[in-house]
Amino acid sequence: MADPKASQNNTYSSAKPITDAEHGAQFLDLRKSDSERLRVQVKEYRGRVYIDLRTWYVAEDGEYRPSSKGVTIKPTQVPEVVQALMLAGQSFDPKEAT
Repeated sequence: MADPKASQNNTYSSAKPITDAEHGAQFLDLRKSDSERLRVQVKEYRGRVYIDLRTWYVAEDGEYRPSSKGVTIKPTQVPEVVQALMLAGQSFDPKEAT
């Protein structure tokens, strides 16, 4: 069983993914709050590879579970999404962001 409190501050982003058979290769695990994390994973579904950006939440049993809050994209869409995120990140004054 995962301990949400133990991994509260654990954030990683790596070129070398964390891999498990059930959830695929995981490249980001970012703490959003005490009970939510943002994860970026490479998954296979029906023989095709996808990239999944999804909020995970702590379930009643203490394990993290994927929520419906997220998006799954094709690998060919990654450059456009990255470019849009970069532009969005540059569109505001960082001093005003909290």
